[in-house]
Amino acid sequence: MKPNFDSGRALLVGIGQGYPGRLELPRVVRADAEGVARVLTDQALCGYPENNVQLLLDEQATRVNIIEGLHKLANTAQPEDSVFLFFSGHGGQRTFGTDTETYLCPVDFDSNDSRATGIEANELSSLIRSIPAARVVVVIDACHSEGAAFLKGAEEERCMDFGFRSPALEKLAAGAGRVVISSCKDEETSITYVEKGHSLFTYFLLEGLRGGAMDRGDGLVRVLDLFHYVSDEVPRNVRGGHRQNPVLKAHAETNFPLALRNGGWCKSMNTAETLPAKQRPDVRKIENVLSHLYPSGPGHNEVWSRAGGDQSSLTLSGNGRASWHAAIRMLSQGGGGQEISLDSLIEIALSDYPHNTELWALTV
Repeated sequence: MKPNFDSGRALLVGIGQGYPGRLELPRVVRADAEGVARVLTDQALCGYPENNVQLLLDEQATRVNIIEGLHKLANTAQPEDSVFLFFSGHGGQRTFGTDTETYLCPVDFDSNDSRATGIEANELSSLIRSIPAARVVVVIDACHSEGAAFLKGAEEERCMDFGFRSPALEKLAAGAGRVVISSCKDEETSITYVEKGHSLFTYFLLEGLRGGAMDRGDGLVRVLDLFHYVSDEVPRNVRGGHRQNPVLKAHAETNFPLALRNGGWCKSMNTAETLPAKQRPDVRKIENVLSHLYPSGPGHNEVWSRAGGDQSSLTLSGNGRASWHAAIRMLSQGGGGQEISLDSLIEIALSDYPHNTELWALTV
């Protein structure tokens, strides 16, 4: 089975040498967004359609253009889509006066007028919530060690710290199916990996998307597996006494797919490797567990099609439990698609809910 990821959409922003003067960041920061675009649109890797990926680099990454890109996603994304938002550049929090909000800093950001020129966390959260896709992943690689430590205001007071703060990440992750991954903790800096041509975090993000993240045999890169990969590799490869630990904020019930893995090729479903009949659990138990985890039915999070089933074979009438009852009965009688089985359904469900004890009980 070779899945299709035409439902993938992305807005990617990289600002390095586009920032003025002392705010300028290394060339590799722009390369971060370029690298993510290449990997996402590579049909031998992540499989996103090129027309679904917008890339804003340096001088293109203005406040207006970033917001227009988010509005475009809100107007074109479908409920079944997966949306990938990536930002590599400066984030900052004002620490002077009454404005203490956290901002993403577009290329035309002005610290003396941060509300008008930055994208504040509440505004960004509202823009993200307007995207109707069921799955939205926001990845922020901000606060680079080579960047300025602070800006000077008119009174020569320290007025802005660079870095995207944890409370702001919580705002961005609000809503079902929203996951935010940040390159480092509040008190840390996101460092560059110049010899690899990227920021350290983004380098391993790319490696994870290229196949480094856990292989579950279903031809997909899943969001939590990708985070686990970068959260292991980034701290392990930090040098010079620095510390950097990626952060995850999530409001998602499942370890949902973010992209194809190696073009979507799956491990073959060998029927000789399925559970012997005497070990197979009662189908009623399978129905009960799956009805609880996927309450709207076999179409919930595409679990049926991901397990190799034929979506057109499903009965869509009735509630979720009734749909599951009909689907499991059809499957037990040999219908539902050539590639699907009770075992493949359980396998896919375990990839979504790896710590669910009821699911694991179905495998023994």
